Amino acid sequence: MRRFLYNYPFLFIFAAVAGFAFYMETGNAVYLIIFLIILLFLRFRVFFISLVFILTLYLLYANTNNKSLLRFDSNGMLRGEVYDIRENRRLTFYVKSGASNIYLFVPKLYDNIYPYEHIAFRAKIKSIDSIKNSGFKRYLAANDIYFIGYASYIHKLKNNGFAYYVMQLREKLEKEFYYFLDGKEYIFIQNAIFGDSIHKSRLRKMFINTQTAHIMSVSGLHMGFVFGLFYLAFYFFFSRIGFVFRRFNLKTAASVFAFFPTLFYFALSGMHIPAIRSFLMVLVFVFALIYGYVKNSYNILFFIAASLPMLFGYKLVFNPSFVMSFFMSFAAIYIYGLINKTSDNRIVVYIAFSLLMSVFAMPISAFYFHKLAYLSFLSNFIVVPYFGFVIMPLSFAAVFFSLLPFFYVKYVMFFLLNLSTSYLLKIVEYFAQIQPLGAHITTLETAAIYTGLFLLCAVCSMFIKRLPHHQDSLS
Repeated sequence: MRRFLYNYPFLFIFAAVAGFAFYMETGNAVYLIIFLIILLFLRFRVFFISLVFILTLYLLYANTNNKSLLRFDSNGMLRGEVYDIRENRRLTFYVKSGASNIYLFVPKLYDNIYPYEHIAFRAKIKSIDSIKNSGFKRYLAANDIYFIGYASYIHKLKNNGFAYYVMQLREKLEKEFYYFLDGKEYIFIQNAIFGDSIHKSRLRKMFINTQTAHIMSVSGLHMGFVFGLFYLAFYFFFSRIGFVFRRFNLKTAASVFAFFPTLFYFALSGMHIPAIRSFLMVLVFVFALIYGYVKNSYNILFFIAASLPMLFGYKLVFNPSFVMSFFMSFAAIYIYGLINKTSDNRIVVYIAFSLLMSVFAMPISAFYFHKLAYLSFLSNFIVVPYFGFVIMPLSFAAVFFSLLPFFYVKYVMFFLLNLSTSYLLKIVEYFAQIQPLGAHITTLETAAIYTGLFLLCAVCSMFIKRLPHHQDSLS
């Protein structure tokens, strides 16, 4: 136990943060107190850091549901910073005002306001206790939002320079995509590449039924593909330049240069809260993929998981999006490390990794959405690589050529993107005809299923490594 604590200290710090969140939700502090006492006797440094995290969370978020903590100016108007924007049938801003967060319904004429800009506004503010829809209320509370508002007037106080220019560029690009792409193809690209949620409902059902809805929203999958594509391109490029490969580690050079287009894509995708989490989570997996430091990768993952509640509130620990993102990142590091030790064949590694990731996604998806797409491993096995290796590169090429005044080159590029996207939608539509099964599994059943899956993978890996032909191939 003590050795495990030394190897993975941030696992215990994250467990302390989760214990604090449980205490704040239920009022039961027994688990948290016992856990901290154990840490105190086993390793004081981890105990002290855990206490710092908990006290910081308490000071930041213990009183966020107090209306008196909203920030008003001398004219009686509310002031705040827009930290996220969602656009569907209605335009909504997530606004940080004082020590509280507001879910603000906004007239469409204010669609020229971007994330991280400061605004002053008049609005009718209500507590989320007045909301009759229990699901919507739980969603807001899980995102540390305790007020909803209906804005009647908004005044922009100042721009965020970087975000403003990125969003201006994004608007220009979206106009080009709208001009060249067909209806459904444009809606898909608008959601999957640019992170918009406009008209998402027209395609959402068939992606949910095939358990491929994760490609409709910018996530760690998207960030990973962007990083991977540019990493391979830079690796190939630098390996041809003697001055570079004689002086620098090619993996390090390629990963450093690939980070910048990934960061650009993160900014272009709207910098929404899920994109922030995904961007941080994917860096952990990339670290493990390139350098193979499994122990350090786990620690970085737990450190990010413990730190994100500082930014978005302790209730983030119970947010389905956070839980699924964190768990699948953990599973990805575990599965890849396991497979990489059992085979040197990259094709075998990719196939086994894709298959197991789809299998591991099924129980947690059934737990949250009560649907089990029993062929989801097959639909994901086809759709995800097609999206990553065909749609993503073509989309980036279309973004690049959209900035150039060559109409016929743009026409050809968008024609290829439109055709490829239409094929993707046909594949998803075909799998969507197979209706998913209804599945209601409890927390305990979900934990039991995953315990069995992890143990089964470990046993199979040990068995494969002991086979004579496997030992010969490794030698």
